[in-house]
Amino acid sequence: MTKTEQKALKVLDINQASFFALCGIPPILELINGRVIFNFPVSNKIYRLMDNYNSNVNVPILDFVTTLKSLRGQMLTMRSSNG
Repeated sequence: MTKTEQKALKVLDINQASFFALCGIPPILELINGRVIFNFPVSNKIYRLMDNYNSNVNVPILDFVTTLKSLRGQMLTMRSSNG
């Protein structure tokens, strides 16, 4: 791996991906075999957010749902444009 390459955390769960996006880390979407993968740069922040997600921290629900719908739209668009 070169200096400019960065490891990515690959997430399949749209809810977890939406939580990360809501917290300021937008995913890079990748289509593999008809499935959309949400990629996030590996960092200490992403690991803290993973702990928060698994600990069921409170989030503003309307903001979360808006983020979830946006990601779902991106996912469906990606699937339909490549299928």
